[in-house]
Amino acid sequence: MILYKMKLTFPVPRAFVPLLKPFRYKGAYGGRGGAKSHFFAEQAIARCISKTQRVACIREVQDTIKSSVKQLLVDKINNFDLNDYFDVLDTEIRGKNGSQIIFKGMQSYNAANIKSLEGFDIAWIEEAQTLSQVSLDILRPTLRKPGSEIWASWNPVYKTDPIDVFFRKSPPNNAISVCVNWQDNPYFMDTPLYVDMLNDYKRDPDTARHVWGGDYGANRGAILSKWVYQAEKEGRISDDICYDPEGAPIVISSDLGFRDTCAWWYWQPCVGGVNLIYYDFDHGLDVDDWAPRIRKTLESLNIDKLDKVWLPHDGKVKTFQSKRSSQERMSEEFGWDKVDIVPSSSKSDRVEAARSFIKRCAFNKTLCEAGLDGLREWQFEYSESNGIFSKEPKHDYASHPSDAFSYGCQVLQEIIPKSARVIKPKFWNQQSLEELYNSIPTKHRRI
Repeated sequence: MILYKMKLTFPVPRAFVPLLKPFRYKGAYGGRGGAKSHFFAEQAIARCISKTQRVACIREVQDTIKSSVKQLLVDKINNFDLNDYFDVLDTEIRGKNGSQIIFKGMQSYNAANIKSLEGFDIAWIEEAQTLSQVSLDILRPTLRKPGSEIWASWNPVYKTDPIDVFFRKSPPNNAISVCVNWQDNPYFMDTPLYVDMLNDYKRDPDTARHVWGGDYGANRGAILSKWVYQAEKEGRISDDICYDPEGAPIVISSDLGFRDTCAWWYWQPCVGGVNLIYYDFDHGLDVDDWAPRIRKTLESLNIDKLDKVWLPHDGKVKTFQSKRSSQERMSEEFGWDKVDIVPSSSKSDRVEAARSFIKRCAFNKTLCEAGLDGLREWQFEYSESNGIFSKEPKHDYASHPSDAFSYGCQVLQEIIPKSARVIKPKFWNQQSLEELYNSIPTKHRRI
């Protein structure tokens, strides 16, 4: 029997049909129950019996073979009655026509041994939301055989995840991706998962929209993402949140990074809360670069009233090159009464300040987009082996906008009365006298 001439036919849900076309990169993302893994598993089996194929099933981290998609592939082989055509070994699956399916974690590869994948036809990345940028950059040029393809299936967590950016934000011309949820799976309602999904939507709709609906969602140990999504739901993240020239002076909070990322939030206190109208960040710049940049930003936003620039405690440290501190340099630019140092506090206190004060914040959606992404991804480190979270947040790209935000929350929560009732931020000239009157806290006096 000439096995490589065999063909396997099976029904394909309509949502996956675009992935049957010839593309170098194919992605399927969405919530649970969409059958993403089942589709790619069936495609891998079909390819391996139609002709000799070498398939690498990849995860970012794979401690044991049990954490791979091997069992899913074995189940497909059994369901299609193909046991005579495949040999299921401990660490791989071999076809009688020379096809091969292996299972690897990308973190086990380095510049030397990654070359073993050069001759493979397919690399299927499962749980691709966990794939690092380094792994993606290593894998793409390695799989270089003519006609080779890279598949990815994932449940979105952050829109800044490398796989999400690659397929959804800036995809190359030879890439295609589809969004697939439980509604696209014709067999889903016949499974116990359907009842689980209905119960999850009743109990916690926000989490269910991530788990089942494919929305971006919080990861384990997330610090602020819950409140960011709440702000979005309540309409407090909008391009209508802009600088009000008749409102309060601007407050700027920062996180300084010497030879690291610096982050800056621009705040304008308003009735009952504060509007964040701009976020800026960059790396490789020192305070001599930032002082004129902040000045230009204020001018570009037509901001003529600055209350104060708040610097973290290391703003008092003198640099070796200039012999001046960041506080001194900023004071020379904006005035000594316009620059101050955030009072010393523990990181846990600042986390609590951020969690409390963010409920009174509104954000410009476009001008604060990068900062909001950081707030969504700010999280405590989680230890898989110990099953506990660290006491302090992870130090990564998200910590810079989040630290700058928490410093601002720390100082502004003392400026804006806690008794002020939060209203949906508007321009002053868009509020009626009645709205302004009702927003003033009521004072109770004994007679």
